[in-house]
Amino acid sequence: MTRILLADHSPHAQRMGERILRDEGFEVATVTDGETALLRLKDLAPDLVLADISLPGRTGYEVCEYVKASGKYPQTRVILTAGPVSAFDEARAQSAGSDGFVRKPFEASVLLGTVQPLLEKPDAGAINKAEAHIDAIAKTPAPVAPPSGAPAPAVALPVAAPPPPPKPIDREQVRAAVILALEASMITIIENITDKVVVALEAEARPAVPAPPKAAPPEPKPASVEVKTVTASTPKPAPPVKPEETKPDPVPAPAEEPVVRIRTPLFRSIT
Repeated sequence: MTRILLADHSPHAQRMGERILRDEGFEVATVTDGETALLRLKDLAPDLVLADISLPGRTGYEVCEYVKASGKYPQTRVILTAGPVSAFDEARAQSAGSDGFVRKPFEASVLLGTVQPLLEKPDAGAINKAEAHIDAIAKTPAPVAPPSGAPAPAVALPVAAPPPPPKPIDREQVRAAVILALEASMITIIENITDKVVVALEAEARPAVPAPPKAAPPEPKPASVEVKTVTASTPKPAPPVKPEETKPDPVPAPAEEPVVRIRTPLFRSIT
């Protein structure tokens, strides 16, 4: 059975790619980073590697370079993948030896149309049939041109085939595409916010540069003030207030004893 190693940090991309490939009969192993992908190469020896260019640890470009330059996997094909908004460096992919490229979210027809031609290996019987077909074409006599003046044979025009019916919309594929787009936009937002926070923290940690001293404004000229001398009469000091002399309290006079007058009767002496 053909073995495929799918290296992608997005669980949604892993689930979609694994389902599409396993429905076609491929054996699929998934990993989430580049370092693990290189470790699985040794025990899995896959026929094909699908590696995302934004893998953590080692990118898909680096995984492709290792597979192609190590000499241990001469028959292993490498297809690079990228998210819907990720920039793909085609020149670097060619220098790494990539065998193809697929944009996410995975569409079954596109993914299989890229994977299957790389995994098909013609056998001896197919080669013999192709050679026999070439020999038969070579031995076929050339058609004889009609004589001049003869009417040209009628040529049957090819009938256009009816267009294929539209494919039903796969809700899971639409959902995976929306999730991947949100993941990609969130990564960009997180990076922008992180850069702004780092810049703000660095600005706070940087010592403040003292501002150059400003030139002192010219001193205003003192305004001429007319001073008038006012002669005021010096008030006479008030006479000192003598403290009141404290007089002793008057001693009360002793109460007079009542005078008792005795009235003596007057007697006349009779002689």
